[in-house]
Amino acid sequence: MTDRTISNPLYSDHKMKLGVMAFNCSHGSSITTVDEAWQLSWPETEIVAKMADDAGLEALLPVGRWRGYGGPTNFNNATFESFTWAASLSAITKQIGVFATCHVPLINPVMAAKMATTIDHASRGRFCLNVVCGWFKGEFDMFGVPMRSHDERYVYGAEWVDLVRRLWSEEEAFDFDGDYFHSNAAWSQPKPIQEPFPPIMNAGGSEAGQEFAATVADMNFALLKAHQFDEGKAQVDKLKNMARANGREVQVWVHVYVVCRETEKEAEDYLDYYVRQKGDYEAVDNLLDIFEVQTETLPEGALEQFRFHFIAGHGGYPLVGTPEQVVDGLQTLVDIGVDGCLISWVNYKDELRQWIDEVMPLMVDAGLRVPAS
Repeated sequence: MTDRTISNPLYSDHKMKLGVMAFNCSHGSSITTVDEAWQLSWPETEIVAKMADDAGLEALLPVGRWRGYGGPTNFNNATFESFTWAASLSAITKQIGVFATCHVPLINPVMAAKMATTIDHASRGRFCLNVVCGWFKGEFDMFGVPMRSHDERYVYGAEWVDLVRRLWSEEEAFDFDGDYFHSNAAWSQPKPIQEPFPPIMNAGGSEAGQEFAATVADMNFALLKAHQFDEGKAQVDKLKNMARANGREVQVWVHVYVVCRETEKEAEDYLDYYVRQKGDYEAVDNLLDIFEVQTETLPEGALEQFRFHFIAGHGGYPLVGTPEQVVDGLQTLVDIGVDGCLISWVNYKDELRQWIDEVMPLMVDAGLRVPAS
């Protein structure tokens, strides 16, 4: 067994930790019809994973998706399942953390605990689990599983995590008699390599979701509700203080979508092209319906802003401009207390290469990354 702060790169000393997200799905996080949008294939997936690993990034994170959102792109319709994705990528990488994303109502915790442990051994202690309590009713219907009320999903999720962690840690068989799970002589062997257990990430944004993340997660994957410094810092401070009130420390990670070009104008022009000119507005409007966004109650301009950022990068934080401007944006995120960024691009392979060659050296110069040894 190994202390996870040693084996898992999510606990590295970099001020800004980095990961690549959503490339297990067609179109990644960009809801656009441009020809260069991410087209899912296993050879391309391996190239991106190895590139990120060789460059010293900390994380590979898949999204948990079982069906698409319609529209001309049928956004995210083609996906690789995340546990087997993580297991496969752990075998071809050397140092990077590998996540699986688990919708807890859809996978039994005894099975999930065993699969996670297997990947933790295969990766030599680099596995991480992204826990999702569920929100897409169409996916629940595919599994024939009822979708509980919003706040109850987090109560269910907390019990699910409790059983998983007991399976990861207890040396004797135990009976588990909860409100949702009942297991006689529950047992799992071997235990994960990481002690006390693999880290868990969660992206709860509501009050119930934030409380769930504060009590069970090691990494809070936050959607920044505002792009202004004071509001962003207040949000991150709140998330960390909620965890501290429970006697815990959490990292805060955010999703960023990146458009990096030689000039600011080139970056802004490309953003406008793939969002306004080539965006899949039918798919993003389907997302609005799934999220039950009451469009008629939104302030003037809010609907278009919502659509713009979701087409650009599924609502992530924008880093748009030259390499220097992108690093300035990363510095701002560090200053408000963010510990890590999970990145998406329109074209993962080409734009990750540019990130490694042009952005990461500037991050080292700015003190955001420790120089490679």
